[in-house]
Amino acid sequence: MKRKSFIKNASAILALQTLPSNLFANSDFNFNYQLLNQYDKNSEDYWIQMSKMFQVPQDFINLENGYFSPQPLSTLAFHQKYESAINHKTSWFMRNEQSDKIEKSRSSLAEFLKCNKEELAITRNTTESLNNVISGFPWKKGDEVIIGNQDYGSMVAAFQQQVQRNGIIVKVAQIPLHPQNDDEIIEAFSKLLTPKTKVIHLTHLINLSGQILPASKIIDWAHEKNIQVMVDAAHSVAHIDTSSVIQKADYFAASLHKWLCCPLGVGILKIKQEHIAQIYPLMSDEDYPKNNIRKFEHQGTKPIQSIIAIEEAIAFHYTIGAEIKENRLRYLKNYWINKVKNLPKVVINTPTNDSERSCAIANFNIEGYKPTQLSKLLFEKYKIFSVAIEHPAINGVRITPHLYTLEKDLDALVGAVEELRS
Repeated sequence: MKRKSFIKNASAILALQTLPSNLFANSDFNFNYQLLNQYDKNSEDYWIQMSKMFQVPQDFINLENGYFSPQPLSTLAFHQKYESAINHKTSWFMRNEQSDKIEKSRSSLAEFLKCNKEELAITRNTTESLNNVISGFPWKKGDEVIIGNQDYGSMVAAFQQQVQRNGIIVKVAQIPLHPQNDDEIIEAFSKLLTPKTKVIHLTHLINLSGQILPASKIIDWAHEKNIQVMVDAAHSVAHIDTSSVIQKADYFAASLHKWLCCPLGVGILKIKQEHIAQIYPLMSDEDYPKNNIRKFEHQGTKPIQSIIAIEEAIAFHYTIGAEIKENRLRYLKNYWINKVKNLPKVVINTPTNDSERSCAIANFNIEGYKPTQLSKLLFEKYKIFSVAIEHPAINGVRITPHLYTLEKDLDALVGAVEELRS
């Protein structure tokens, strides 16, 4: 490493090590929320203090938190602490402590998600989790699957592979961008139903637009017809309430490095006990019986420090409070949407007629712009980072604020939209 790079990196590490102790949530770091709790949680002053618990970019406004959510400083320091400890203990840790640490994290996650730990596997992300199910399902030629027209591309690709390998048939439900009611969404799936339908793949919170589907109702409807349901909950866990959905779904997957703010590369797969034995794991395993959820965790050597840090991320989430967090995220979305939705040339691609149909994520466009052009202008001219969505069902720019996002950041977005649409 060049000397200048070494000094820069060493300074960054030192800065983390010398942060005030009240920035850390775990008892090891003596996290102290007294300062934060001096403020009303409905006031902007509270969230200004909250923003100080993250490493917020200084040279641009980050409104693209949908890819992943940065760790708060407490989780980041905890993660780095254990990475250093494992590196110090070397293989001794992996052979003597690894399994116990994984089981401890599994128990904490199961309690957090309100599910049976024997139905919960710790994976790297939603894509890996659902690929386990889609690739390992006992398909027969002619079996039918219904997916949504706005499902995540990796999941669509996984089903298309099964079309080629096993001769299944994939049907695509046309989910309306602005549904009038839940029945309209259920009807999109219902009209494709046949006696050969085996599975419905459901995206709980659509990453393209932020629309929240009535997953619990759809699962109930599907189960009445003896159809199994796979739920892509990548964006809903620790973002909105998923308690009923995770209990009802046959297969449920999420990425914890999104809204739970875990380190990158941590996810979950929850499978109902009665289905575990029938699913072949993506990577073959001989350590566990067919009906043991742990068979889905065979990845080879893995970053255990990231799995250990799950507990710290949960502690941070609990300290804020799930309802307060969800309310803040929905407030931020409404804050900017309500200021631009009636402006000429502005198109909103996220439901706004019902507050429960979206939370933090929203998608918009300005007539006359391609999404890539608009996103580029937002960054180059206004230093606002977003992501362009160019999809057969949705064309626009996705805006995803986070807990560290402040009203002034969204005022900058509103000002940019007002200027660009004129």
